[in-house]
Amino acid sequence: MAKGSGESKLALVGVVTLAVALAGVLLVKEPLRSSRPVGGGLDVKQTTGEQSVRARLWEDPVAAVQRGKKEAPPPALGLPKSSSSQSAESSLTQRLRPLRLALTDRVKKGEQITVLLVTMSGDPYAESTESRLRDRYAVGTALGVACYVPEDEGHLSFIEGDGQGAGHVLPYEWYQLRKTRVCGKGQGRAQNTLVIWIPDDALSRGLLATLTSLSQTLVCEESKQKSECLLTDDRRKLVRLNPALQQAVTFKLVGPRSSSALRHLLDEAGTLYAEPHEGVGVWPNRDGTIELYSPWASAMKGILAYGLKQGGGKGSACQIYEACEQEFFHRLAAANIRLVYGIGSDDRLFDTLIEELERRQVRLGWDAVILIGEWDSFYGRALPIEFRAAACAKVATFTDTELKQIQVPATIKAWCPTVPRAIDLQIQRSADYESLTLNIFRYSYLSGLDGEVPGDDRVQTGRGEKPKTNETAKDILAGGLKERPEGTSQLDYVRALASRIQDEGEGAKAIGILGTDPYDALLILKALRPAFPHAVFFTVDLDARHLHASEYKWTRNMVVASPFGLQLEGGLQRDVPPFRSSYQTATYFAVLRAVNHVACRASGDRQTSAAPCSAGYHVALTPEDRIYDAAEHPRIFEVGREGAVDLSVVDVEGVRTIHPLRADLEHSDNQGQLKQGTSPGNATVMALVGMGLFVGMAFAWTNQRLWLWVSRSWRLFAVAGLIILLGTAVFWSMGGGTALMAHHDEGEPFSWTAGVSIWPGEWLRLLVAMLCLVFLVKGSRDLTKNSDHLTEDFLFRIDQGPRSRFTLRTCWTNVQRVYHPVATRVATTVDQAWSWYLDAAGPLQRTARVLILFLLYGAIMISLDHWVVDEEMIIPCRGWLSCRVDVVMTLISMSLVVLLNLAVFDEVMLCRRWVGWVSASTGGWSEQVQEEYLREYGLSQSHKAEFEKLKYLAGIDLISRRTEAVNRLIRYPFIALLIMIAARNDYFDIWNYPLLLLLAWALNVVLALSGALLLYRSADRAKQGVLAGLSKQMIQALGLGKDHEVRAKQVQYIIDQVEANQKGAFVPFYQQPVVESSLYGVVALLQYLYMR
Repeated sequence: MAKGSGESKLALVGVVTLAVALAGVLLVKEPLRSSRPVGGGLDVKQTTGEQSVRARLWEDPVAAVQRGKKEAPPPALGLPKSSSSQSAESSLTQRLRPLRLALTDRVKKGEQITVLLVTMSGDPYAESTESRLRDRYAVGTALGVACYVPEDEGHLSFIEGDGQGAGHVLPYEWYQLRKTRVCGKGQGRAQNTLVIWIPDDALSRGLLATLTSLSQTLVCEESKQKSECLLTDDRRKLVRLNPALQQAVTFKLVGPRSSSALRHLLDEAGTLYAEPHEGVGVWPNRDGTIELYSPWASAMKGILAYGLKQGGGKGSACQIYEACEQEFFHRLAAANIRLVYGIGSDDRLFDTLIEELERRQVRLGWDAVILIGEWDSFYGRALPIEFRAAACAKVATFTDTELKQIQVPATIKAWCPTVPRAIDLQIQRSADYESLTLNIFRYSYLSGLDGEVPGDDRVQTGRGEKPKTNETAKDILAGGLKERPEGTSQLDYVRALASRIQDEGEGAKAIGILGTDPYDALLILKALRPAFPHAVFFTVDLDARHLHASEYKWTRNMVVASPFGLQLEGGLQRDVPPFRSSYQTATYFAVLRAVNHVACRASGDRQTSAAPCSAGYHVALTPEDRIYDAAEHPRIFEVGREGAVDLSVVDVEGVRTIHPLRADLEHSDNQGQLKQGTSPGNATVMALVGMGLFVGMAFAWTNQRLWLWVSRSWRLFAVAGLIILLGTAVFWSMGGGTALMAHHDEGEPFSWTAGVSIWPGEWLRLLVAMLCLVFLVKGSRDLTKNSDHLTEDFLFRIDQGPRSRFTLRTCWTNVQRVYHPVATRVATTVDQAWSWYLDAAGPLQRTARVLILFLLYGAIMISLDHWVVDEEMIIPCRGWLSCRVDVVMTLISMSLVVLLNLAVFDEVMLCRRWVGWVSASTGGWSEQVQEEYLREYGLSQSHKAEFEKLKYLAGIDLISRRTEAVNRLIRYPFIALLIMIAARNDYFDIWNYPLLLLLAWALNVVLALSGALLLYRSADRAKQGVLAGLSKQMIQALGLGKDHEVRAKQVQYIIDQVEANQKGAFVPFYQQPVVESSLYGVVALLQYLYMR
């Protein structure tokens, strides 16, 4: 009869909020800021001989020369022109003379020289500037790893252009072997490496014509009178080469800068070398050829030569992919170019990408796939063709049954047996390709969507300028003046394209952005993400700009297929930090190949032959048996919160590749990657077991009843523990753990924080399922224990007749008593009410009612899904296992949450009815209970009539004690539901909240809220009824002439006791568990929205 009140848990909300706020402060990384002071702008004197400017090793070579030439003091009046001005007006031979003399001096010392002709973009756009920065950094670090150091790390030399200005200057820099390190001997190393940077705007005569003239001029035999290159005496009048220079100097070409530039090279080769020219060395190397290292051109070779005329430009244009691929190699051979290294071919890359899309539940041929390609470049136009060809070839491998299911004609097997045939189909018979209805839709855009034009003052200040005076509020809401349909900005085109794709591509499952400019890709992502929040976005070529925290909102979970990552295997990467893009990594590796630091090895010998490597790579200064596989191994990445997550699939197990090992996969003794996932170590397993035992012991120790039970049944626990240990040992020894982790490379990665894994959500769903079972068992035991105590304390007489048995009739009777108000309008006693309560609360009776409610709940959800909602539930899974586990765990956890909620709802409704029975009861209190209440309030048996007042207090005590046990159950569904909602939080992965799931959650909440509120109202009505009865007693007491004051005080005391009772359902409304649980949810929602 204690009147205490339940303690509020509202303080917990503030503690959780404070903890999250502190975590946000502690976990946010402070941006790096340099404390370097700004330079004073001192003049730097130019060196004599070779012209040079001050520049760091990572600077843009073109920008450094332009800046140096602008800062150079003009020649004084009356003085002759400087050497710089003279060289600008002289011939190429004279302008290259200082560099030729430098080569001659080194050759006279007996040194070997490698000249790397590195092509680069010469455009003034931001992307071109960034590419030059990255290329120079990659080339410099590669030479550093290969044991070379710059001769003058503070300056950059250059060759003056053929006209005024710095538009066609050729920057260059010297590297020499380190003298403070043993770099190995006899491995084909040159003592000096000369890097000449060739901007593409300096190739106005064509890449081949310009570079052959440049290279021949550098090693020509010079006339002593005019410092000009001598010509041969025959009628062809070719440049006469210096034999000593030709033997000591080796030219190598790193480029062209893009697939489009390589296409132009092939076209130029057909024009220049249409006629046979045997015996004539085009390149000034010893064998008349040059090695080509191509780290940037990844388009398929047949596409690069598609449509070019065969037979030296005199035949018909090639119209079949295989013939075009032969023409590709024929034209390179005609130009005396040997392709030694290439970044890889897009066909292999797109095969890997399409397999990845299938692992992500994108059904090719059925689901809509959107391709958005760059239209104003050859490579941008080729990428959609290559993807569609790879998709067609993949769908052609489906069975006839599968083709019929996705409604694709069976003729696809004859039309797309291979990727080359699929390319021919698209180009030659585009109508036939479209008739296959593969649901792959193409859209295009022009590069430079932001409209930023070099030299435009508005561009320089556009990102920080204040709103224009003519910018209205409507303009601001619509995106500002930059999105107005006028001027250089193409942002309005982006919006229009996004709207069109949204209208035409409703339900798109995957969207590919295939272009060369990451800034354009980011703009398209920002426009499309809101319209397609759960589509699989993908692109090619990994770039660190996609990984920046400021872009994570748009690029998160984007799939990137790339020939390289941002770094190589440790033996190749050495002490170099990860790069900014996959192209930069490819450039780094290409230069390592060019300077023979990485050489091809065949049959156990280190080979320096200029041919594509098919055997394996060996890295200088490493053990002889360390061989890297030379085959292509495309990489797959997913953009996560902490950077790019490597999801590359192992195509060949046990092979050591040039790429880093995946940390979540096993590897062989020779560092070859395996498909097997890493299993937890023994220390981890022991730690988890120890933590589990400690938590279990601590929990049992703090619970006296549980500890006594464990102490009495220790043998049972010992046997159970031994069985579990033996079962676990047998499971692992029989390969169970290995089977679970098999083919992990094709499955979902595990991470709590990266934002790319569904496993945290699945673990939370498993926790929900376990909590629901615990709550069901605990709730049942608590109610049973409470029932036993109430039966014992109030000495209820329970009817154990045949009506308590489970039959359909008794089940229907109890259903009516719980859910039908008419069946409860019967006067009864407290004993009878308690008997009905226990009869309806029996395990079989309650199970039957909960199952009926569950079937009704399921019928409502199925009807909504079939006739109303019709919405697909997005599962961001990867691979067969994770997708099946998600479906199973979602069904199990949701079913258990619903069962828990319905069980609590049923108990609340039953308790509500029982409260009404007790408040309307006509007596039935046992003699012992009456005596106990009289004795507690200091009354004797002679005052038995006073129990007519105390029975109200007894009823309130009975209701409060029972509803206190029931009230504790109300929190359980809310706890489980909150964890269920947290399991789909997009912090873990890009989950969605389908309408059907929201309706299911809402129905659960409504059931819990309505049941709790009905119980509260029933208890409140019962209390009001008791107070009304006591008020009558008060009036009667005041009407008595004798002892009316004493009796009135007795009644008032009982009224005070009733009103002070704040236990169970009599707790104030704001402290009700349902209100507290709702506040938890509201605070969690507000906190989630704030964090987003």
